[in-house]
Amino acid sequence: PVIDRLRALFGNPEDAKLMSWHASPERTRDDGKLRHPSDGKQWKRFDTKFKQEFGDEPRNVRFSLSTDGMNPFGELSSSHSTWPVILTILNLPPHLCQKRRYLLLTMIISGPKQPGNDIDVFLEPLMEDMKELWEKGVNMLDASLKKEFTLKAIIYVTITDYPGLFSLSGQIKGKSGCAVCIDGTCYTYLSASKKLVYMRNRRFLNKNHRYRDPSMNMYFDNENEPQPDEPKKTSYGQKVFDMVQGINIEFGKKKKKAQDDGTKKKKKRKRDEMEEEQPPVAKVPFKKQSCFFKYLSYWKELDTPHAIDCMHLEKNVFESVIGVLLDMKNKTKDGLKSRQDLVNQNIRSEIHPRPAAQSGKVDLPGASYNLTTDEKRAVCQWLRTVKVPTGFSSNIKSLVSMKDLTLTSFNAHDCHVMLTVFLPI
Repeated sequence: PVIDRLRALFGNPEDAKLMSWHASPERTRDDGKLRHPSDGKQWKRFDTKFKQEFGDEPRNVRFSLSTDGMNPFGELSSSHSTWPVILTILNLPPHLCQKRRYLLLTMIISGPKQPGNDIDVFLEPLMEDMKELWEKGVNMLDASLKKEFTLKAIIYVTITDYPGLFSLSGQIKGKSGCAVCIDGTCYTYLSASKKLVYMRNRRFLNKNHRYRDPSMNMYFDNENEPQPDEPKKTSYGQKVFDMVQGINIEFGKKKKKAQDDGTKKKKKRKRDEMEEEQPPVAKVPFKKQSCFFKYLSYWKELDTPHAIDCMHLEKNVFESVIGVLLDMKNKTKDGLKSRQDLVNQNIRSEIHPRPAAQSGKVDLPGASYNLTTDEKRAVCQWLRTVKVPTGFSSNIKSLVSMKDLTLTSFNAHDCHVMLTVFLPI
């Protein structure tokens, strides 16, 4: 289906001309600004490395693969999960990439539950097509030039949220859940909130940055930051490829047989004895070798094969920020558990929970980021008076509730506008 869709695109003279838009002389500027994926280092590095096989032909297609779970019936309580897999053509101008006409819906994975690691089974037909488009190419007629040429295509990057990334890459969540650091992830467990978080990011700052000074520890997690390793020239793809070599996985959901307690104890005892006899082996933070490595020989050459959809991150960050500022119930992260975590880490003693004098309950002292009722009312009244151009965002006035002094019913684009435009004001 992918090859047929590409034939239809190149059969239209206007679309065929747009497929080499990214390399047109009037678009390319050497001013150091990132306006299109073709301005990025990965795009240029790939074209340089595979110059003869791929880079010399601007009409060769770069795809981004996206997938996510959705409910086609619009019922939030439904347990049904459908995963569409979409290819986006990155050769096109940014304002056309996400138009329905140019989106390639390659498959729909339908089922009562998400596919998880088994998504590789469903992706195999697509991977076979992409393997053919990379190794052999297909003869294509360019309707704009009235000439035939050999077209090749690659999957340049995947764009998903974190659950989708873990399904595609096979990476294990939790202590090694960072998609960049992988086995070098620094994590901290918050015992009160019962969460695993990644807080120690000062190590990525310059060595002379003032936040790296030990005297600043009290403003973070009261621990010394680990010294960063010297940067290695090995790309992310090559590093992961070396890690997942030899990992064998059997796809499909396995049904567990009912066992009595005696059988379980015997198996556990036998497993413990075997572990004692064998030397400890470093755990690989991956469950499988992704199908991208199996079918696409160039996948290990990519520095950033998996990217995160910023839409999900911005929405989560905005909900947390506005929830804390306006003290929104079920949205704020500033509660008794988070304050207790500050006690456990021995930081920010001025806002530690204290026993109330009269009621005997716990009192949470006000912090610098807590707004008074008058301040919250002023923020909400200001947002109700904001007027924006058509198509800029939702009607901000409709998102504000003056009765509860909260914001509701905002979508992901509204969160982007609020974070980048209105909250700074």
